[in-house]
Amino acid sequence: MNIGCPTCPDLSTLGDVVYDAGMLIALATPRPGLTTPRHREFGLHGLPVVPAPVIAQAWRGGTSKAHLARALKDCAVICCYTEAEWRRVGELIGEASLPSKKRPDPLDGLVALTATQVGAAAVATSDPDDIQAYLDVLPGGHSVLPLRV
Repeated sequence: MNIGCPTCPDLSTLGDVVYDAGMLIALATPRPGLTTPRHREFGLHGLPVVPAPVIAQAWRGGTSKAHLARALKDCAVICCYTEAEWRRVGELIGEASLPSKKRPDPLDGLVALTATQVGAAAVATSDPDDIQAYLDVLPGGHSVLPLRV
């Protein structure tokens, strides 16, 4: 990550959970009693981390946009990745042993890479098996737990 970029959050504000698109979609269409309380809980240890490209994967129109916009105010959005990191994501999607019938997803690879880079304890995801496949090929990935949302 291009730490020090004027648009990225200060490292000291980052929490120990990284969100993938599944978590953002769940926040965009909140189910009473499920996603919002988890989002608040994840925020107790710093701001949940969201790689900016994941927002594009989850952002839709209508009322869901307002719900997601509100939730993103409580997140640390990381937007600046280096060319070397994008190359590493490409390597990840080639190395990962994905579950059968799954297609490689560069954004899932980016989420896994971000989680290891920021020292996250968990990834909030709707596809824990996919995230685990990317974490399995990353140094330090064994210490990150994919949590189903």
